[in-house]
Parts: sequence; C-alpha cells; structure tokens
Amino acid sequence: MPPTIALARPVPHRIETERLVIRAYQHADAEQLATVIPRNGSHLRRYMEWMKFEPQTVAQRREWIAGVSDAYADGTSYTMGIFTPDGALIGGTGFHVRTDPERLALGYWIDATHEGHGLVTEACAALTWVALGSVGADVADISHAPSNTRSAAIPARLGYLRKDRIGIECFDDGAKVRAVEWWATRDTLATEPLASFARPALYDGEGTPVPWSL
Repeated sequence: MPPTIALARPVPHRIETERLVIRAYQHADAEQLATVIPRNGSHLRRYMEWMKFEPQTVAQRREWIAGVSDAYADGTSYTMGIFTPDGALIGGTGFHVRTDPERLALGYWIDATHEGHGLVTEACAALTWVALGSVGADVADISHAPSNTRSAAIPARLGYLRKDRIGIECFDDGAKVRAVEWWATRDTLATEPLASFARPALYDGEGTPVPWSL
C-alpha cells in the first residue's frame, strides 16, 4: 500500500497565485495533456521517468487522470496541473507522500516555452505555503538529480536547506542516481524569501474557498 501521512486537513483541489492556477486534474484535461507532453518530449525525457510511458492516447490519459484522482482522494499522492488563468496547461506539479520522517515532497515540470519567467518558483512557493502553512505537514521536500541545475535553483531560491542524506534516488537519463534533497519547515515560512511570497487562494473540490487558519 502507498504511504499516507497525518495532515491537519485535506490538500486543496485548487490553488491560485498571481499568475497561475494549480489544481487537481479533471477528465477534460486529457486533450491538453495529449498536446503538451508530446511536444516536450526532448525537454522532459532526461529527468522525468514517467516519460518512458509516452506517447499515450487521449483515452489512456483519461485512465491516468482517474487513477491520480483516486490517489488524491485516498491521500497517497496529490498530482496537479499548472494552468494559466485562462485554462491553458503549462506544466505539472503536486505532492508525493514520503515517510521517515513524514513529509510532502514537491515535484514539478513546465512546458519549455514557459521556462525562464519564474513560474515554477511561483508554483513551488505556493505549494510550500500549502504544505506547511495550510495542511499541516512538518516538512516540505524537494529532490533532484545532481546534474539538474535548473531544478536545483528552485529550492535554493526559496530558502530550502540542503540535506545530506542517503537513500533518496531519482531518475537521470535512464539510470537511478542519489538525489540532492532539500527541506523546508514551518520556520522557513517566517524567513525570507518565502515570507515575501503572498499566500495563494485555496479552494476545495466544490470550489468553496478554504480559509488559511488551521
């Protein structure tokens, strides 16, 4: 069974920042996934292990959305898309549930044409606030391959602390390698730079606003 962790309240289904909508996938997103992922094949293949399952049909993507939706409801994984406010899919993100210690680990990818505008940093800042300041996780975690300098810049930019641990692995060009791991805790939210990021707006699966106070 995939692990679950005790959270103070459910991970919201929709998170809105100044420029982004980060939300759980819906059945209708299959068509956009079928367009965006294939055009990013060379961009994503080195570090995203799931690219070995590409290409997929729209029907297969609908099955995948159903599976990640079940995992979201079960609290075993929280897979989300990154959208513009007008609904265009530009990336993916979410939380992996990890234990020893219990924590929420952020993952992310973005369409190559949207790199270089701070959008992944904005998304990860919002998710860090959600993990530590809304749902009550003790630790937010980002890990990446040592060669992935673009990915490494995100936790460093947000004030995460690098951890020297053995055992976390990630994917790099067809092989599993020891990951570089970064952690943030609630204390991190009170310091720069995360303290300067506005808390995102949160909504549940029915579209009802979720208050920030625990």
